[in-house]
Amino acid sequence: MGKKTEPAGEIKSALIVEDDTLVGMGLRSYLEELGFNVVGQASDADQALQLMRDKGPNLVLMDIRLDDTDGVELAAQMLGECRCAIVIVSAYSDPELVARAVAAGVFGYLIKPVSKDALAAQVHVAMQRWQEQEQLIKDKQELTQTLETRKLVDRAKGILMKRLNLDEPAAHRWLQVESQKRRISMPNIAAKLIESEKLLGGGGID
Repeated sequence: MGKKTEPAGEIKSALIVEDDTLVGMGLRSYLEELGFNVVGQASDADQALQLMRDKGPNLVLMDIRLDDTDGVELAAQMLGECRCAIVIVSAYSDPELVARAVAAGVFGYLIKPVSKDALAAQVHVAMQRWQEQEQLIKDKQELTQTLETRKLVDRAKGILMKRLNLDEPAAHRWLQVESQKRRISMPNIAAKLIESEKLLGGGGID
């Protein structure tokens, strides 16, 4: 996946993609009242992508029809590069546009003119969904890392059991002792042992 934004719980940042300056100013005012740091307002796709890459906002308010840009297509492109909550802000509510926005993966859809209360409610829901998604991604990454670590340690224990004629608990204790003695983590000890086995045929165990 693309670039990660600020973790949940840190300063909330927002990008406005809107080619009407006055509408953008109104949205900025509302967002700032909601506690967001507005990192910029883009009026076209190039500006929006550059600001997103430079600033990594948590939230993007996206006009659906810019001068030369389809806002839904731009939203899909941005979501492919950056994990953020995109909310469409549009004067159009026809079902085809809404369906395209949903398919693109946006977190909300607001109809202009946008009131402060409507924006606050939609942003709250969007940010909650974004934070839940971020937590799921983090949990998945941690689970994958845990499984990889377990595989690494199990493989190292297998080498020790074969080379030193140890049972599984003794091999595990060997790794623990070496980890403490050398002041490096057990997965790193396991990785060094496996690499030594590959390079020296088991001669790296000492």
